[in-house]
Amino acid sequence: MIDPARQSLSGLRLWLAAEPDRARRTEIRILMARTMRHRGMFKAARGVLREAMKETPSDPTLRRSMGLELFRGGQIREGIELYDSGRWKLESFRKYHRAYPFPTWGGEPLQGRRILLWAEQGIGDQIMQLRVIPQLVAAGAEVTLEADPRLKTLLGPIARQVNFVPQMVELDRSLARARFDFQSSLLSAWVYMPDPLECGDCLFPDPKLIENYQAAWQKLGRGIDVGLSWRSSAKVNGAERSIPLEELRPLTHGKTARFHNLQYGELDVTAASRAFGAPLLTDPDSDPLTDLTRQAAQIAALDLVITIDNATAHLAGALGKPVWILLPKGSDFRWGTMVRPNELYPHQRLFRSGNAGDWSSALWSLFEAFQRFQPGTTTP
Repeated sequence: MIDPARQSLSGLRLWLAAEPDRARRTEIRILMARTMRHRGMFKAARGVLREAMKETPSDPTLRRSMGLELFRGGQIREGIELYDSGRWKLESFRKYHRAYPFPTWGGEPLQGRRILLWAEQGIGDQIMQLRVIPQLVAAGAEVTLEADPRLKTLLGPIARQVNFVPQMVELDRSLARARFDFQSSLLSAWVYMPDPLECGDCLFPDPKLIENYQAAWQKLGRGIDVGLSWRSSAKVNGAERSIPLEELRPLTHGKTARFHNLQYGELDVTAASRAFGAPLLTDPDSDPLTDLTRQAAQIAALDLVITIDNATAHLAGALGKPVWILLPKGSDFRWGTMVRPNELYPHQRLFRSGNAGDWSSALWSLFEAFQRFQPGTTTP
């Protein structure tokens, strides 16, 4: 993939002006839009894609890109519909499509009907997508959910009304032989929701585990409990989303707080604590890469979660916890824009970088907000 950070918009504009072929012009415009998004020029990116739509409206890569920009701008249903019309025609998305032999749901009434819903992409994406489940159950559907097995224990009361099937790489043969009236990806089902962003807090932690965490922390004395996650392992833009842990060090000054490690993957906790400037309390029995039960309870027991755009942000948001999310200037489509953020979760607060590769402005705002933070609130 071409790195948008290294592209010159002036050079791309000259290339576009000299290119007579419509298909090639569309490719250049898509690259221009990607470069603009990296720089936080979301309105300009949308304008460039609109021009491309006039010339090649059926191009699948273009429809996918334009759909994401509509989603970013708050046109959720329209964005996903356009996104789907493009992405399912692309080879790069074939690995996500679950080709079960059932009709695709198109918004038909679901009272008493059987629907197979399958999650897609990473665990953070799946958590974000799950909000349709309670809405479809309320509509009278008999729901079978195929998703990451780590999510099964977090469905709470809704689990009694849903047949959960752990999702593997290969299609589940028993599902393929079953009888369903419809099938849909979880994200595609958003198109037919009255409010696609509703039910963001749709996960339920283990109450006993929450009590255990809180009881253990209370023995350490008074102070607010804050969870931290600062790194993404995403292959495409994980480095751009991640922040050096030492940049968060000012959190350790001026407020009585305990800090808890929510970072998944390999981590030298001693070295991380040294870089941060304060102990990072870590549960050695919690491994969110294999099971989310303990981390979900840990998050639920906290007063606040501070994280970058990764799976932790979605888990905290879906648990209904106050979550402060640090975003790069060219943030992902799902969070909207500086002018119009998408409220994916009821207690989220977004801190956006003002310059690509520079976290200063986002961190300054976050540190000031943290000094005013009181448990039980989401904003100062």
